[in-house]
Amino acid sequence: MLKVVLYITISLVLPSWSLGQNIKVIAFNKTAYALDSVSFHQHYLGNIPKDSAVVLSNLNEIVMLGDVPLHRPVGSIDGKNRPMNLLECGTKSKKKKEGVFMFDILIYETGNEYRLYWRKHE
Repeated sequence: MLKVVLYITISLVLPSWSLGQNIKVIAFNKTAYALDSVSFHQHYLGNIPKDSAVVLSNLNEIVMLGDVPLHRPVGSIDGKNRPMNLLECGTKSKKKKEGVFMFDILIYETGNEYRLYWRKHE
């Protein structure tokens, strides 16, 4: 009987340890523009209308640099040019395997060009 209880306990607990997917990212569009095809690293967020948010869940991990993701967000804005993104430096980056993370997507504009970046949501 003890073996049966042990097997049932292991079968219930082990999947939660091995499957991961304990990360949720909530991204708020604070750019004043509708963003099209937003992504960062290998994560696709989709279209984010201005002044709205999108939730990305079921992630296994996220690489953080300080309190924001290492990889910058990328997305299209009608009528604006996006220059090639610079490569991120992973020095002092850390992988997170669980938690709920909330970030604002902001914009840096010069002329008709722009870059998106993160800020921890407050």
